[in-house]
Amino acid sequence: MLFVVSIALFISAGLFAQASSDPLDYFYDDLVVWETMGLVNNLPAARPYPLQIVKQILETVIEKGDGRQQQIAQTHYERFFKRHFLIGMTADAVFNADQAKQLGVAISFDFNYEFDKYIGISGSLDGWATTKLPGDELLITGQASKKDIIEDNAKVGPFWILPSYNSAISFGTTEYYLNAGLMRGSYGPFQNNGVIVGPQALHSGQFDFAVNKPKWGYNISLYSLSATSAAKTDAQNYYPEKYISVHSIEYRPYDWFSISFLESIVFGERLETLYLMPLTPYLISQGNAGFRDNSWMGGMFTVKPLQGLKVDGVFYADDLNFKDLIKLKLHTRWRIAGQIGASYAPRTSGLFTLVSLDYTMITPYAYTHRNQDDYSNLETVNYQNYLHAGMPFGADLEPDSDRINLKVKLRPLEDVDLDLIGTFIRHGNVNESIGSDWIIAGLTSEHKYPVDGSFLNPSKTDIVAGHAYLDSTPLLTQDTLQYIWQTGFDALCRLPVLKSSGQIVFRMGYRFECNLNEGINSEIYTYDGSLVGKTDAEILAAGVNKLAAWQESVKGRSFTNLFNFGFEYFF
Repeated sequence: MLFVVSIALFISAGLFAQASSDPLDYFYDDLVVWETMGLVNNLPAARPYPLQIVKQILETVIEKGDGRQQQIAQTHYERFFKRHFLIGMTADAVFNADQAKQLGVAISFDFNYEFDKYIGISGSLDGWATTKLPGDELLITGQASKKDIIEDNAKVGPFWILPSYNSAISFGTTEYYLNAGLMRGSYGPFQNNGVIVGPQALHSGQFDFAVNKPKWGYNISLYSLSATSAAKTDAQNYYPEKYISVHSIEYRPYDWFSISFLESIVFGERLETLYLMPLTPYLISQGNAGFRDNSWMGGMFTVKPLQGLKVDGVFYADDLNFKDLIKLKLHTRWRIAGQIGASYAPRTSGLFTLVSLDYTMITPYAYTHRNQDDYSNLETVNYQNYLHAGMPFGADLEPDSDRINLKVKLRPLEDVDLDLIGTFIRHGNVNESIGSDWIIAGLTSEHKYPVDGSFLNPSKTDIVAGHAYLDSTPLLTQDTLQYIWQTGFDALCRLPVLKSSGQIVFRMGYRFECNLNEGINSEIYTYDGSLVGKTDAEILAAGVNKLAAWQESVKGRSFTNLFNFGFEYFF
């Protein structure tokens, strides 16, 4: 224990493998800078990238970047390609102002190896001793665990002893490749907090096929997820045969402009090969499966109007009222996830490295789809919502929410990064403004409908009440809203071990969070057996009282101060 505590004094919560198959590796942080600077353009939509693409990116920066960017790229090149196998240790410690703490230490083995120019492998194996499991860790709102571990009967004293493994194998060239493995993912122009696939989600089985031409690109990805039910008593149980298939085609007329069409589909209880056909539209082909799956569609774009300036956008739709939209009626149903952002990175390296600002909105009931005609109880496994192992697979932001992120990256020294971060989040519980039919359904139907405004709260109840807000979108129009302010910093020092091409990494971070009305995701219209058989007027009168009690109970504010430290040593 003394050894663990002594290590914790020097470490941070950011955990990054020395493997290109991990989208949380800090190579991808540097890649955001290089893309914004304009050194690298027109990359495939799905990350992480195979070694073939990683090598091409690094060689491009070494050729075109200034002295500092060349040196950073050279350091990455040596740790990925000079040493094929690295052994080391990782440790993390997190504390808050209430003296709660978590500690973790891992022995790590990482590998990146090219068998030849067409085949590469990348991965990491970690043996963790940690006091907290994912789901119980000390985190602020919107953060997720970076450990790919799942609870098992392996506890020694206060420590869980669990393995974590990620790997990928790739076949092909920089223009055509297949990359497959057990790993975290990221999709679209927003690397760290995208609405399509977010790297905060637990690792999953992943297959990425890409065609990456100068003027166009095509991606198709299949993710093998873990399904869950909506019952709180069943929260730790995972079920197989849930999948998300995503494909997009991108047009790149210029280095400074690209636009993409995007589709995805969430399905389960069988592996539907129809959704693996590269040129088959999901919106149409789902009809062959009886329209029993959850399809999405949308678009992405990137524009670089000036040197060092990059503007990105994503529109991702679950359900739209096409009849109203054709009539240009905008006050209608929009079940979407939308994102737009701008970043700036000076073409010449200096203290100021990057500033980025992005806005994300998730409308009510987006991500919450429930199996068709299945409303018997909460224990039913849901194969159609946008969750993996009970957590969001897209943006880590609940329905009926929006978020503004501001990040400033400073690099006072070549091997030192300082990120200054500010976030503002708003969130509403859509049930606060729900109609009478759904109030009655919630109050008189036991163990059938979640009414907490979370990812588990779909729009459809049963054939009587039907879909809530079928012709409108009450985004943040409720009387009671949750407001979250976050600020803080992340500091990183990465030092190469020259003789072995290894790496020493020190991390330190701090977050302050002010959370107003944090109880907003408690249920409003919970089942009341005494109301069964009553008249609608009596039930609605009881609903008025329940709403008033809920509005009073969620009021309040809380403050969180979170300190994290971390250390890595690979040799």
